[in-house]
Parts: sequence; structure tokens; C-alpha cells
Amino acid sequence: MSILQKISQQTFWQILGKVVTSISTFIILGLVTRNYGKEGTGVFTLTLTYLAIFYMLADFGFNAHILKQVQSSKFKIQNEWKKLLGTRIMWAVLLIVLAVGLLPFLPFAGVTFSQSVWFGVLAVLGSSVYVTCNLIFQSKLRYDLSVLASSIGTLISLLFFWFLITLHYPISYLLIAHFVGWVTISLTALLLVSRFFQSVFPIYNIRYTIYLFRDSWPIAATLALNVIYFRADAFLIAYFKNNADVGLYNVAYSVFQSALVLPAFIMNSYYPLMLKSLEKIKQVALGLLGLSMAGTLLTLILAPFIIGVLTGGGFDGSTQSLKILSLGFPAYFLSALLMWVLITKGKYKSMFTIYTSGFVLNIALNFLFIPQYSFVAASWITVVSEYFILSLQVMVLLLRKK
Repeated sequence: MSILQKISQQTFWQILGKVVTSISTFIILGLVTRNYGKEGTGVFTLTLTYLAIFYMLADFGFNAHILKQVQSSKFKIQNEWKKLLGTRIMWAVLLIVLAVGLLPFLPFAGVTFSQSVWFGVLAVLGSSVYVTCNLIFQSKLRYDLSVLASSIGTLISLLFFWFLITLHYPISYLLIAHFVGWVTISLTALLLVSRFFQSVFPIYNIRYTIYLFRDSWPIAATLALNVIYFRADAFLIAYFKNNADVGLYNVAYSVFQSALVLPAFIMNSYYPLMLKSLEKIKQVALGLLGLSMAGTLLTLILAPFIIGVLTGGGFDGSTQSLKILSLGFPAYFLSALLMWVLITKGKYKSMFTIYTSGFVLNIALNFLFIPQYSFVAASWITVVSEYFILSLQVMVLLLRKK
């Protein structure tokens, strides 16, 4: 099987899984918008955005680092994976404490938001376990198993959401369903990993943990900065404006973000092969560019219809925001590829510098323009920031060739 066939096959499984999770997400979002209005939608989506930061921090770039080490050495992946699982569990517990501990210091954290975080924060542990299991699925090119775990958990979560919304529970209680979904996903993933290993019990090794943090921090810091600058605008809208504007922006962003998983899935499939050869990188880049431009065109045409079906009406600002955000697809698709090229070449610090620059630009522009232009400014700044990131990536890679 050729490299492009392998990438296509593994990407297909991930897309299939995303179809399931996206349909579930949009059903939930539709139920929330219809039953809790813009204000409730704002609180709900802001909570998920806040928790997503800790999901990314729980990742910490360990998988990319370990996969590279395993493929270039004689390390036994089973032992490495069990030590990684132990590290991730300890790290997740610390992140849960941090997520809750920060609440009193967040200016936008009202009672409902704080209560929502309390109900949903343990999902960070479930996400950590699932991401660790993905190391095995990725290394063995078995994303069908990853998709199976995520799909089962997503469907169970959807049932819980429907039950709680039907009974008109307060918006904060909906995060219980979110937590149940992640627990189901993580337990199912562990069960599937046990097909490859005799034991899936974690190993707690402090020296190994220190080694991981020492060697992975540039990747982790880059991913963390990427997520924070990626979603800091939602928190700034909540601070400078209101939860209703947050709801309008996050509805559009939920649709936009669903499309962004496509380059991520392609790179998940391509990365293990990229470690062996960069031979097909031009074809992959052209494919990503073509997909992104098609995505922009379709979104510009279909945005009113998509938002109308999703919300039932009354979210015209979301349509405007989605159209603006779609202009950033080419930059996001190509920067996803170039980020992993930098990782493959071991240019961790260059990558960190690039995303730090993007973070500074994004935050500065958001502080300047959100107070006056709200989510419209946030949408444009998101697009501008990603093209800035892409430009820096291209410059660094071209300079390295000289």
C-alpha cells in the first residue's frame, strides 16, 4: 500500500469518527440554543472552551515525542506507553486542581460558569487517557479503533444531554453529560488497547516524567500557545462584552472548528510516515490547499443555511462570523502541515518562537478591537493571526534550506 493510500485510509476512519461527533455536537448545540438562548449558549460554550485548554495541556506533546523516539530506537512501545499513561494521569490530576483553582481569579467567571466547570472538569482525566491510547492507535495505523472508542462515548454523551435538557436542568448540569462521555471514551479506548498488550495498568516513574517534560516542553508550549491564542478571544468577548456575544461567536466557531479537524486528521495519518520520508510532502500540501479553498467557497455560500438549521434562527451574527472565519481555511490547513514538518526536523524552539509571535499579535489585536467590534473583530483577528503564523513557518523553513 502506498503512502498516500495509507494516509487516505487512516484519514477516512478519523473523518468517519468526526462525522459522528460533529452530528452529536450540532444536535447538542441546537438543543442548547433553542432551550437556553444566547446567554445560556454563551456560558455553555465558554465552559467547553475553558476545559479544552486543559485537554490540550494534558496532551503536552508527549505522543509526538514518544512516537518519534520509539520509531528511531529499540524502545519497547508497551513499556513506554505504560509509563506515559502513568505520567498523563498524574499530570491530569494537577491540571484539574489548576482549572478549579483559577476560577476565583477569572473576571468573567460567574456562578453558573464556575459551577459548570466543577461539573465537567474531571473530563480532563478521561481526555488524557484517551489521548494516551491514541499513541498506540497511531503507531499501528489503527485509527478505526480510536474512532470506535470516541463514537461510543459520544453517543452515550448525547443521550445524557438529551435527557438533562428534556427535563430542563440548569445549563451547568449539562456538563455532567460531557464528563460521562469522556469517561466512556477513555474506558473503551483502554479496552481496545488491551488487544495489543497483556496489561494496561500505568507505571508511575518520576524520573521518566521529568525526562518527558524536559524534552517535550517546546512542543507542549507551542500547542498550549496555539490553543490559548486560538480561543482567548472568547474569554475577552465575555470580559469586554457579554455572554450573548460569546454565544454568537462560539456557535460560528463550533462549525469552523469542525472543518479544522480535517488537516489534523490528515497529519495524524501522515506523521508516522513523515518520520520515515518527506517524499510526498508536495502532494500532501497541494491536497490540503485544494481542500481548504473548496471549504472556504462552500462555507461562504452555505453559512446562512448552516447557522439557520443549527440554531433555529436569531443568530445572524453567527452567520457573519462564520463567513469571516472561513477565509482562514487555507492558512490553517497549510500551517498544520508545516508545524509537523518543523517537529519532524526537530525545530522545536523555532516552532515555539513562531507561535509565541502569533500569540502576542493575536492578544494585542483582540485587546485593541474587541471592546468596540466584539465578535466581528475576533473573527477577523483569528484569520489574520493564522496567516501571520503561516508566513513565519515558510520563512523559517526557507532559511533552514540556505
